[in-house]
Amino acid sequence: MKTKNVTTYEKLINQGINRLVVIITLSISLLILAFVGVQQTMMTTRDAQGLMMSLNRSNIESIPNFIEWNNANERHTKQNSFIRVKTQDKSVTAASLKRQSVIMTSPSSKRFLARKKLHIFFNKNMVYIPGYGLFLYYTQKNNNTTYQLWVSLNNLLRSLLLLLIVIAFVVFVTLGFGTWWARRLAKSLSAPTLELVNETKKTTQDLETNQPSLTVPDSPLEINELGNSFNDLLNVQNQRLEREKQFVSDSSHELRTPIAAIRGNISLIKRRGDKHPEVIPESLDFIDEESLRMQKLIENLLHLSRADKADVELSEVNLSETIKQLSDHYQASIPQNINVSIEPDLVINGNLDLIQQITIALLDNASKYSPKNGHIDVNVSKDNDNINLSIADNGMGIPDDKKDKIFQRFYRVDESHSTQIKGSGLGLAIVAKLVILNNAQIIVSDNKPNGSIFTVTFKKA
Repeated sequence: MKTKNVTTYEKLINQGINRLVVIITLSISLLILAFVGVQQTMMTTRDAQGLMMSLNRSNIESIPNFIEWNNANERHTKQNSFIRVKTQDKSVTAASLKRQSVIMTSPSSKRFLARKKLHIFFNKNMVYIPGYGLFLYYTQKNNNTTYQLWVSLNNLLRSLLLLLIVIAFVVFVTLGFGTWWARRLAKSLSAPTLELVNETKKTTQDLETNQPSLTVPDSPLEINELGNSFNDLLNVQNQRLEREKQFVSDSSHELRTPIAAIRGNISLIKRRGDKHPEVIPESLDFIDEESLRMQKLIENLLHLSRADKADVELSEVNLSETIKQLSDHYQASIPQNINVSIEPDLVINGNLDLIQQITIALLDNASKYSPKNGHIDVNVSKDNDNINLSIADNGMGIPDDKKDKIFQRFYRVDESHSTQIKGSGLGLAIVAKLVILNNAQIIVSDNKPNGSIFTVTFKKA
């Protein structure tokens, strides 16, 4: 089976920082390049426009006029330029370099003027002349004189190209440094995570033993919280594992007792049955009683297992009618009197079968721990948005320090009398599971002057 390529935390951090460095560096560089380019272009444009205005004001009509103007404006622009003045009978061309100006009527000037001028579509004053480069072009006519000006942008473009090279160098240097720094930062940030992962892997190698707590780094905060969450999960897992071990141990102990009793009585029948046949009926009765006890224990274990995995449907249940019917039917099977106090037509959201099991189990528990001449009080009442079912006995009661333990499996409040009271210690554990499946809550409180009250709180439908 092929595994997918999974990107590591360190690689993600490294990639993210590298991208951020490149984006920031390129953005700043492009802004600088654009700012310098626009500024230099605007300065060149202003110089060219000023030169054109100077030509227009000079009213050049002859070569001497042009020479005089040209000498007076030797440094009219920082860029190379070509100037052409056309009168009715003459055409004069001057080429201006950065440091000097000369009057030219050379063939090179004629070739320049003869070249095709390609206008740049986004700027009507910008032309490209093959063999000469990019120029700003202005023309103006004053009476019979036409002034034409071409200002070269080649030096500006070379400056921008040099700036671009410098920027590219800076980008590569910054990227190299950023990559090195990002790797160090990524390793530093991912180190606590990797340590946590390695410790977690160790804990998964043996799931049958208690898992030690993970070493949690103090920083970063997110990893600290993740580690603490893992430790909380491990604590829950350890507690669950301990409960399962205790459950297996208790189940084995509870099953061992009736099995030992059955085997002991079978051995007694084998050894003494022929000579003392009177022991056979007594032993068979004991075997029958212990086998029924073992059957009940196994059934309760199955109930617990199913309750852990059950997915029940809840619907509207008339709790008042249900509890009234169950109390009436159950009265015939116990010696205690059942006193019923039920508000009529109280409806809840629950599962009818599970509610019946809960009620029977609580009545059975109350009967086992109450004297035979005692009584059991059953009450169904409304409390705001809740409906309470309470079943009270007048038995020996439950100490406060043991109230939170009675819903554990195989737990008995009074171990010294556990053999005198029938049961496996699973009844209330099953009740607690069934209560949760009904989205309800169960609590136990004292019944003054003696006894206990089990209260199940349901949500009103």
